[in-house]
Amino acid sequence: MSSLVLLIILVTALGIVMIGSYILVVRKYYWWGRGAPPPTGEEKRRLREEELRQRAEQIKWAQQHPNKPRKESFFDNTKQT
Repeated sequence: MSSLVLLIILVTALGIVMIGSYILVVRKYYWWGRGAPPPTGEEKRRLREEELRQRAEQIKWAQQHPNKPRKESFFDNTKQT
């Protein structure tokens, strides 16, 4: 009976250590690196709107400044004007 109690205590202690190490790793690498918990609903919406605005600016710039293709000749590596 004594060995069964010792085994239960050992398994419980190891479980607590494993849960503690998991929480430590999650907090260190998920929250501490970013400095804050994940954004809330309102903050997510604001970040999404900002991202869409920046994408629209990129698309506008790309339309105003199209790529200049290279010439067909393999040895002439200059861009077409």
